[in-house]
Amino acid sequence: MKTRCFDRQATSRPVAASLLASLVLSLAACGGDGDGSPGTTPPTTPPATPPAASMDVTLAGWPGLAGLTVKADGKEIAVANGAFSVAGGATLTLEAGGVELASLSPRHTITVFDLLSSRDCQSSPELGRLLSLLLALDSDQDSSNGITLAPIAQPASGVKLAALSEQELLALETRLVGRSVSITDALRAANAALDQETWTESLATRTSFVNDMKVLQNYLDRVLAELAMDARALTGFSYLTDEQAARIPATLKSQGMAFDGDTPVFSWRYGLQRTSAVYQPTLNRPLALPADIQSEYGASADGPHMGHIGDIDILDGKLYAPIEDEDDSSQQSYIAVFDAKTLQYTGEKHALPLAEHADGVPWVAVDGPRKQLYTVTWSTSAADKLNVFDLATFKLVRSVPLQTSFNGKRVQGAKVYHGMLYASSDTKDGVAGTDLKRKRIYKVDPVSGAVIELMHYDEPNRTEAEGLAFSPDGTMHLTVIAPYTTPIYGQTTNPRPFDESYSIDGDDWNPSATLRHFKRTGGPLREKLCALGA
Repeated sequence: MKTRCFDRQATSRPVAASLLASLVLSLAACGGDGDGSPGTTPPTTPPATPPAASMDVTLAGWPGLAGLTVKADGKEIAVANGAFSVAGGATLTLEAGGVELASLSPRHTITVFDLLSSRDCQSSPELGRLLSLLLALDSDQDSSNGITLAPIAQPASGVKLAALSEQELLALETRLVGRSVSITDALRAANAALDQETWTESLATRTSFVNDMKVLQNYLDRVLAELAMDARALTGFSYLTDEQAARIPATLKSQGMAFDGDTPVFSWRYGLQRTSAVYQPTLNRPLALPADIQSEYGASADGPHMGHIGDIDILDGKLYAPIEDEDDSSQQSYIAVFDAKTLQYTGEKHALPLAEHADGVPWVAVDGPRKQLYTVTWSTSAADKLNVFDLATFKLVRSVPLQTSFNGKRVQGAKVYHGMLYASSDTKDGVAGTDLKRKRIYKVDPVSGAVIELMHYDEPNRTEAEGLAFSPDGTMHLTVIAPYTTPIYGQTTNPRPFDESYSIDGDDWNPSATLRHFKRTGGPLREKLCALGA
């Protein structure tokens, strides 16, 4: 009887390493026929690829995540205390309740962020869908102690999370465990668990801006003289020399701040100013309010109104300035675009929808990675939602309900940092047993609308917390304007300077301001988990 040999077509197919020994024996027997006649020379067999080395893997995703089903090349493997070993070349599939969450190559640490189609540690609808399922399946419904998935009596089969709409996902959760968790609630649970952090002020580096009140008084008198001739225009505000501007720093830095690279740029209610790294002015535009917007406010039916620039932001050489009618903030508000280097108005402006800005627009924040722009109206009931605009078209994409409404919070400035919005609040809440008022810094998730109060500080009455900004090194800078005073000077055309006898009033005429500097001294768990799986 002859030994049957493999033909050439068969030997060209891949074979498993475990069959290599029997294959070699079979090929050796093909050296000739049993009757001694010469046989066909077998093809050369390439050496087998050695099996991939074993890798130890840890699931470290919530921070606690237990009960996931893990398969290697389709075969379930044992997981003990969130750890397992697997061949480095295997394909892992992770499932919850029978639903396929992700398929990926092994890595030493796997977090929830590794289960996304694109590894992004920020808040996102995709992360919300993943967490919605995990939280719905959490055995004790307490995400603060981690997530532990209990066995499901009738798990899903052949279902991939990525293929489910939100409605389909919620319906599946209800079928599996009799409850469901909305994407918003899931993301807010993540915010509560992952996004707490601490900031500490560097008291030694506080920057003080002190006005020369005589220069400020003379400036204001000149402005009032111009307004008496033409109350519709604000040209009087442009009459300020660079030397005079340097002597009223608190006024010209009183509304907002942004960074053009390493360069600070400030706003006040009518103008803009670039400075050096130590906040000395290098370019002054004391009147930067666009003439076309001011002409609209100046022609108001109930008398000339004035425009107002709030807290600004800068991205890719463009400065975005929120502008409102300071005498009637229910009127049309705009985002005006300036050249960040020259501080000149580009002529580009975008009207904001009145329904979402019923009380003006005190600040604007630009989110470069998401290509979005954020606003919230000033401090009325409409301040319960974050308005999200497409940065290219300025179309309103959506309004995100805020977990804590900004109504009454007097939020004066905000910026995006590491995917989250940080907001400066000038609340007037009293501090028991004192004459102080409490100010707050909030952290907002622009996707879920979660609001975390990061810190608070107390200030004398009539002090104002204004805009904030982040320098490239991650320092958070916060502007605080000192309380009003009513100084009496010998040289003035107004016997009652800086009080209600002026048709112009506001914190811009205060004697001083402080720029405070905060360092993050305790980062959020979100970023620590993200680093684990990187």
